[in-house]
Amino acid sequence: MKRRRAAALLLLATVLALAAPAAAKSWRISNFQDTITLNPDGSALVNETITLNFVGEWHGIHRTIPIEYPGADGTDYKLFVDVTSITDENGAKLKYDSSTSGAYRDLKIYIPNAVDAMRTVEIAYRVRNGTRFFDGYDEFYWNVTGNDWPVPIDHASASVHLPAAAGGSLRAQAVTGVYGSTERDATAKVEGANAEFETNNPLPMRGGLTIDVYIPKGILKEPGWLTKMFWFIGGNAAVFLPLVTLAVMLPLWWYKGRDPDPGMSVAPMYEPPAGISPAEAGTLLDDRIHPRDITSTIVDLAVRGFLKIEEVDDKGLVFHHKDYIFHLLQKRQDWRGLAPHERVMLENIFVGDEPDMRLSSLKNRFYTAIPVVRTDIMSALKQKGIYALDPESANGYSAGAAFGILLLFGIVQYMRWADFLSSVPVFVVCLLIAGVIWWLFARVMTAKTLKGSRIHTGVLGFQEFMNRVDGERLKTMPPDTFEKFLPYAMALGVEHHWAQAFAGIVKDPPSWYVGPGYGYAFNPIFFSSSMHGMATDMHQVFVSAPRASSTGSGFGGGGGFGGGGGFSGGGFGGGGGGAF
Repeated sequence: MKRRRAAALLLLATVLALAAPAAAKSWRISNFQDTITLNPDGSALVNETITLNFVGEWHGIHRTIPIEYPGADGTDYKLFVDVTSITDENGAKLKYDSSTSGAYRDLKIYIPNAVDAMRTVEIAYRVRNGTRFFDGYDEFYWNVTGNDWPVPIDHASASVHLPAAAGGSLRAQAVTGVYGSTERDATAKVEGANAEFETNNPLPMRGGLTIDVYIPKGILKEPGWLTKMFWFIGGNAAVFLPLVTLAVMLPLWWYKGRDPDPGMSVAPMYEPPAGISPAEAGTLLDDRIHPRDITSTIVDLAVRGFLKIEEVDDKGLVFHHKDYIFHLLQKRQDWRGLAPHERVMLENIFVGDEPDMRLSSLKNRFYTAIPVVRTDIMSALKQKGIYALDPESANGYSAGAAFGILLLFGIVQYMRWADFLSSVPVFVVCLLIAGVIWWLFARVMTAKTLKGSRIHTGVLGFQEFMNRVDGERLKTMPPDTFEKFLPYAMALGVEHHWAQAFAGIVKDPPSWYVGPGYGYAFNPIFFSSSMHGMATDMHQVFVSAPRASSTGSGFGGGGGFGGGGGFSGGGFGGGGGGAF
């Protein structure tokens, strides 16, 4: 028992012996003095003289200076600080490391012989944008010591020197204490063009001295809008996102996605370009395959005699619904002159030896053919030499550019070379603007060849003709013009204009379509509406898929004076530090 007690006492003595030197190691700030010169352009030259009292062995201090502050309307305001020198009390240069960590500039200053001694560090730096300019006055609102020191400050003072023209017109005030305090335990006086500040009592741990100098207009020269714009950009790095997006997408479009000049203007064309089907013509309008491009192919096959469409009205006990029956008119061995996408559509409508097929029976079945049809339409256009950069390749270029831009900004953010998230509202707005810029270029990235550009102009001319054609012109055209070009009108989205032009001219319904009400007094406008309704029904059936299937269908505010007197920790400057 005695042996255990002796061991315990020995352990306690050892712990106390080790703890004694640690308890004896400490440091504090004996004096913190700022000498600040305000230049006529509002920039400030700050000279900090920090006297430190070290107990025990130390190697230096950290001086952290805030450089990012909340700006107007959710933006970020960056303080531009340029360190000019760091010396000791004798003017000898001190080694230091400078780095940016988050919203702070961190100066790690090495102090030789900081062992049971008093040392002085003098830090000189220039602040380009520390003065605030308002409509009725200017203001230098500066946190002298900062509120982040983990030790007390025995004494703090500051002198602010302005141009001689400020003599007799300045006002000054000072506040002390922890962040947010409104205590005024300091003196503030103005002598000519100078303002002097001094604390009355020591500042507690994380307590600071903040000064505020009111400057009438005309003493300092307010920076121009261009300078302010550069300051804003420097403090809100996210604005580079739309600029970089434009810088990437514009050259990419210029060299890869720009269509050649066709050498001809859009003029009415009385027929579509030779060798171009309705689906291909619709695709050429905006380099995208729309549902109407596919459904117009069914009507085109009917016009050409491959099938017949019958509209039926299935009546039930209470409700009735419209359906369509497709009648195959040509045997498979007689299918000639079909484009690949047309053959795929016929083969997927008429499965097996059935010559008749209801549209409703294609539900949850035809959707598997849509990707093939889309691929065949685009492949045919590429084989015809329409595209220098087809839509799929263009999408690849656009996606690659977006990935590269985001990767670049991600690396810069990760390496902390810039902080794009310093102001979330600015980042969101700039991200949206960059997205719009990317989208505008991505949608026109597809490039046509000279031949393709001329065919595209021809399609636009044919669309113009169908939009503006008059009855007198149509009377001179062949009798089958209406139904022959109706699939093109559907693919180009002008079927209603096309039908209106034939009102009173075409009196016989087409032979390839059978439906109620079309035997007598045929009206092209009503017939066009029926075609539009049929196309809508076909699209809904064509893209319908079983629920379990995962296959896609294929388709500046006021300052200290104006805001109520200021508070400790307000204004620019501040920060704090620590010892190591």
